[in-house]
Amino acid sequence: MIPILARTFFRIQERLLGRPTFRLFDELEESQWWPRERLEALQWERLGELLAVAYAHTPYWRQVMDRAGVRPDAVASLADLGRLPLLDKETIRTGREAMAAPGAARRTWLGRTGGSIATPIEFYTSALREAHISAARMRGHHWVGMRRGEREMYFWGSPVERAKQDTVKSIRDWFINDGFTDGFNVTEAAVPRLVAAWRRFRPKCIFCYPSSMDLLVKLARRQGIDLAKLRQAGLEMIITTAEILGPIREQFAEAFGVPVYDSYGLREVALVAHECRHQTMHATEEQLILETIDPATLEPTDGEGELVVTSLISHAMPMIRYRTGDLVSLDDAPCPCGRPLRGLRVRGGRVVDFLVSSNGDWVSGIVFVYLMKEVPGVVKLQARQERVGHVRVLVVPDERFHPAGEQMLRENLRKRFHPDDEIEVCEVADIPPAESGKHRLVISRVAEQMRRS
Repeated sequence: MIPILARTFFRIQERLLGRPTFRLFDELEESQWWPRERLEALQWERLGELLAVAYAHTPYWRQVMDRAGVRPDAVASLADLGRLPLLDKETIRTGREAMAAPGAARRTWLGRTGGSIATPIEFYTSALREAHISAARMRGHHWVGMRRGEREMYFWGSPVERAKQDTVKSIRDWFINDGFTDGFNVTEAAVPRLVAAWRRFRPKCIFCYPSSMDLLVKLARRQGIDLAKLRQAGLEMIITTAEILGPIREQFAEAFGVPVYDSYGLREVALVAHECRHQTMHATEEQLILETIDPATLEPTDGEGELVVTSLISHAMPMIRYRTGDLVSLDDAPCPCGRPLRGLRVRGGRVVDFLVSSNGDWVSGIVFVYLMKEVPGVVKLQARQERVGHVRVLVVPDERFHPAGEQMLRENLRKRFHPDDEIEVCEVADIPPAESGKHRLVISRVAEQMRRS
């Protein structure tokens, strides 16, 4: 599809869904150049609107503000905002309905976290909120030369999710120049097929999980597949998300011969930040207020600590002072691009490992996130592997856990592993987090040893 036509079809799609994405994109394109004083004024104006909605429409936030002695119209600084308690995932999981704001946003529905989070939560979102997030992602892509309507290949998603895509969805993707290849089924045999599919699609950008792309690059190198030839098919960049990119950025750039950019988002909050061409990860400050705290003392820190986010666009379910569990650093250093948006760097967590099956295939840990969506009542989950051929899955259930939940998990996992692999599922009372405070979805000693060899 010609990019300008694909962009037009996407614009029509967004209008039909009640999402003013392109209007919001135009606003972001303008506000990214505003001076800090004007950006901060916009933040506090939007925060006042959010707090007013939260107080008027949600029992939870009304009670929280009353207890803290905070009036929605009297919050004008981080110190004022800091009088409200921190919000964590468990509070959202157990008190979701009391936090929702029915009537405060049109076209709302229940969403669910994914990515590398080992404790999924459900939250309410809306067409307007999703439009804000889509507009921010469009702007971030635009920073690095990728415009909506140009060919973009998504290298992620589970086979289960792919199976749910009906004919209408596939046709719609074709009209807007979006492609999909499975980022979970990365095996020796699959790599040539994946690369061939990319050559046929001729993407300008591949949008991917670092862990899946890391494995593909290793396997392609082992098979003598020259990934740099994809430039002849139109590839100009790779954009990653959901996990720490770290030093493998250089490996991707060397393998494909194109620049690699990173983005950082939280499904329950927003697109938090996106890199520009200078690889500065700029925060989406028009939509968020960012704080950092000491994860041990919970006291505010200056620039580095656990990220706390207040989403200014989540009227359907206000997210105020939400603890992300991610260790970051924030700074106001100027970027050569000239944008005054603050810089952000993720310091820890958000790494998804792989498990290794008895026939040598590598299985992405993100598979387990999608399994939690298929089996109700899984509060936490962690897969552990000490030796090839055996995987132990720890599950923390709640009252919704299906009586046959363990069997359902085993059966679903057997579809991803070799028939000879032993899958053990154990119910436990809790799964302690790592030292960073994050819950690791996968702990694979086998993968760690193989990657070091």
